[in-house]
Amino acid sequence: MKITKHWVPASFFAVGLMMTGSLSPSAFGTPQDEQGYYREHPDLRQLVDQTQNDLRSSRELEHEKGKDLDRYRHAQKSLSTFDRHLTKGKFDKDTLDQAIEDIQNILDHNTLQSTSRDALLSDVQNLRMARKAH
Repeated sequence: MKITKHWVPASFFAVGLMMTGSLSPSAFGTPQDEQGYYREHPDLRQLVDQTQNDLRSSRELEHEKGKDLDRYRHAQKSLSTFDRHLTKGKFDKDTLDQAIEDIQNILDHNTLQSTSRDALLSDVQNLRMARKAH
């Protein structure tokens, strides 16, 4: 009974620290969030999200057809696969290489507006730097 008296205030204290951000689940050695996804590469996941957004914006600005549209789909699919692996804590270099190649194919073969080309060029450079860093 004596243990229960100390356990209740201690648990309220821990919950209070977690709510204020002073104590996070990662402080206990678990790199997972409430959904169970690994958060080892948050900056890289943000870069993937930005690249996906740039691909969507570029596709909306262009009058793509046939192979042009297929190139966008391939790039988005490979980025999505890479991101899915990241959520499981795996940095899949081969999938990242495929995503970079798919985006480069868009840059090489699709007709793009200058803003779209600049954004995608920046994304490819950042993805290459991330690959080199890992």
